[in-house]
Amino acid sequence: MNQRTDQRSNRYRRFDDHAIRSKMELLSDQLQTQQLELEESRNRYADLYDHAPVGYLTVDKAGNILSINLTGASLLRKARPFLIGKSFTSCFLDIDQQSFYHYLQEVFNSSGNVTIDLKIGDTQDPLSFIRLESTVTSDKNMCRMVMSDISQLRKMINLNRDLLSENRQLMKELFRVQEKERRRLARELHDELGQWLTAIRVENEVIFNYTEQNSPIYTSAEAIKNCTEKMHQVIRTMLHRLRPLNLDTSGLPDALSELKKQWCSRHSQITLELKLKGNLATLGEKYNITVFRLIQEALNNIYKHSEATWAQISLNRETIENAVDDFLSLRIEDNGKGYDTSQQFTGLGLVGMRERVIALDGRMTVRSAPSEGTEINIRLPLRV
Repeated sequence: MNQRTDQRSNRYRRFDDHAIRSKMELLSDQLQTQQLELEESRNRYADLYDHAPVGYLTVDKAGNILSINLTGASLLRKARPFLIGKSFTSCFLDIDQQSFYHYLQEVFNSSGNVTIDLKIGDTQDPLSFIRLESTVTSDKNMCRMVMSDISQLRKMINLNRDLLSENRQLMKELFRVQEKERRRLARELHDELGQWLTAIRVENEVIFNYTEQNSPIYTSAEAIKNCTEKMHQVIRTMLHRLRPLNLDTSGLPDALSELKKQWCSRHSQITLELKLKGNLATLGEKYNITVFRLIQEALNNIYKHSEATWAQISLNRETIENAVDDFLSLRIEDNGKGYDTSQQFTGLGLVGMRERVIALDGRMTVRSAPSEGTEINIRLPLRV
């Protein structure tokens, strides 16, 4: 009896040992699998961290580098072991240290992301500008930084800025040449055609004096007189569009009054109001012609596009206390159909106006909406 019990116990013990070994082997396999997965994950993380397209680093409050990835070390052009514990600013030959430490202080005093662009070298150097985006850690003892090379971006920005400046200069020269040519054409029209029209009128008066009123010659002379008067009106309108004579002789207020008079005679369906305020008689050549052309173009746009029944031009010379320069404030508004300013506008009128404003270092804003009319506000500094 005891022998059978012992045999049975031994069989159970061998079964338990086998089950335990099987379970241990399974657990071992699972552990090895998890270790492999963990190692693969760590390698992927290390690869992602070290070979990211931007530099990752952590620095303390003093600006010392605590950790950095391989990309960051490559940007700093030094081996990673050499950088650990070094001051961030010591890694560059030319860096604005005051700006960096002011930025670092701002990062540790902020709970959000803080960004700065720093010049770190000569613009001829491939690495001349970096961008830092930093966030302080929860314990406030260090901050995590993302460092990227923006040298090419800054070079493109500077190039675009130079091209824009050159374009502005070309536009100024274009406006100057354009006005010079307009003035020349206006003089030729006035001097040449004016003389011939005067001669025709004189000869026509002679015919009137020596011809009976009921004769066919008198009728023809009368027709010639009417034609010359219409030609005179057309030439006068052309002269005013090319170069208003009273702009040079009487000044801007009289030229604008004449512009209003002629425009209203051609577009009687639109009520036009002109409001002038301040000393506008002594603005000088470039301001006179710029303001005149701006208003001329605005009125042209109102007639062509707005479908308005009312428009108003307000020009004011502002004198600000303790300011070096006065300002010209020009507002042009209408009650027309308006348009959506978020959509691209294909007309050249507003573009030309904006270029004229920018050429004098001014600002121009446009407010409009469908069925709510349009308002253009222009502000020009009057340089002494």
